Amino acid sequence: MSIYTVFAMLGGLALFLYGMDLMSEGLETTAGKKLHSIIENLTSSTGRGLFVGIIVTAIIQSSSATTVMTVGFVNAGLMTIRQSVGIIMGANIGTTVTGQLVALNITKSAPLLAFGGFVIYKFVKKKTMSSIGSVIMGLGLLFMGMEIMSSSMSPLQNSPMFSDLMLKISNPILGVVVGCIITALIQSSSASMGILQALSNKGLIGLTGSMYIICGFNIGTCITSILSSVGSSVNAKRTAMVHVLFNLFGTIIFILLAQLFPIEPFILSISKDLPAAQLANLHTLFNVTATIILFPFSKHLASLATRLLPMKDAPLDSMALQYIKPKNVYDANLVLTDVRAESERMLDVSLKNYCLAIECFYYYDEVKHKEILHNEEVINYLNSNITRYVIDVLSEPMDDVVASYFTGYMRIVRDAERIGDHIKNIAEYAEMTDARKLTFSDKCYEELDVINSSILRFYEIITKEPNRNARRSLSKEMDLSISENIERFRNAHLNRMKDGICDPESGLVYEKTLAAFERISAYLRNIGKLKM
Repeated sequence: MSIYTVFAMLGGLALFLYGMDLMSEGLETTAGKKLHSIIENLTSSTGRGLFVGIIVTAIIQSSSATTVMTVGFVNAGLMTIRQSVGIIMGANIGTTVTGQLVALNITKSAPLLAFGGFVIYKFVKKKTMSSIGSVIMGLGLLFMGMEIMSSSMSPLQNSPMFSDLMLKISNPILGVVVGCIITALIQSSSASMGILQALSNKGLIGLTGSMYIICGFNIGTCITSILSSVGSSVNAKRTAMVHVLFNLFGTIIFILLAQLFPIEPFILSISKDLPAAQLANLHTLFNVTATIILFPFSKHLASLATRLLPMKDAPLDSMALQYIKPKNVYDANLVLTDVRAESERMLDVSLKNYCLAIECFYYYDEVKHKEILHNEEVINYLNSNITRYVIDVLSEPMDDVVASYFTGYMRIVRDAERIGDHIKNIAEYAEMTDARKLTFSDKCYEELDVINSSILRFYEIITKEPNRNARRSLSKEMDLSISENIERFRNAHLNRMKDGICDPESGLVYEKTLAAFERISAYLRNIGKLKM
């Protein structure tokens, strides 16, 4: 085999991979935001997750992208590990669509597809049509690369060394290891499958050897989800572990079945006389079989992953970012999910601090006051680091709508930090009250109870209400209600001081506390309006 043959093979591979990237990017640009929303909102059960995983992966042509999204959602606390199992299983089935496309054998039309797609991509200004052009061009380049790879491999048919190598790969363990290594390096089981189909079309590898390599592809593709979980939450790591376990058990089961049942004759009977089609059907059979057998054990896979990774996440009030981590693959929507999760955590810390401050106001506790001061430092840290991170992210190319979401969360963390300042003030008023032995009337405490209940309800609306329009409307109503009550309580307190029921010094502290409640309510309203 000459050096020119190697160059041709590498060039064909480069064109094939580039075409696949163009297809995936074009498809995700066209439907990316909707797909993120679908994955987040339509996976309440494992069965739904399976269906969503199949559809999303079939559309974007990348099981790696789907599993990375899933790991991101689990990391952000938007999805449980059990919900993620179904998506991972579905992604494995959805990724077989690429192999079936390659098996269509439309290489003669490939140059026309590439040219037509380029014309649409380059000259049509509408973004959606331009993305579709990218998909068509990518499909054409994919088949052109496939043809170049197949042609360059022809000399290998007469190579005794290559023939010996292919015979060795017929060993199950060696075949799985080779497939695993190839996909771990390329980070795409679809691309690895395309290379294998090119070899198969030239008669360089048989169906038996291909079977074990394909099993290895499914294990090797787990490398992407593993990398995406590095530095993420424990549950995100467990989700990546579920991906590994599913493909590992699926491989073992399928190899055992291959020893017991005549899989090769079955594949030949359902495939046209084209090696690429036979491999595509084998790949589909592997993933469908593994899913059917392992789907009833989805809860057990999640439990096993939890046992294998028993460590705990960092506490809520740790001085570190828990969800925002360096990304191996940049995706604006995934990064936005992490920013949202970190912002939610910041609100959770401020709610915890608010509850502590109210407890201190009723019954002052120095230990709790110190905890409030620590939490305030955490809030300041999160504000500074989330803001810095968002500013860096905004320098990356992204959709204008997504950019506006990032800007919105930057304002949310700023308002959450200001809420933290007013909570700290309430704790200081509590300390002052204790140090000066100030007292409040029973009526004051009754009024504080009313406002406290409203603020707690406000926090619940901000953090729990999923409908954005409802959250905005309720936030406005809550802020108006709290403002009206505070104004009414101010006037009532002035009358009590005139009547000598309340001490003037206590009255000043009470007035400052009401002002802090008023500002907390106003900032919560801002957050309710901005939150996505």
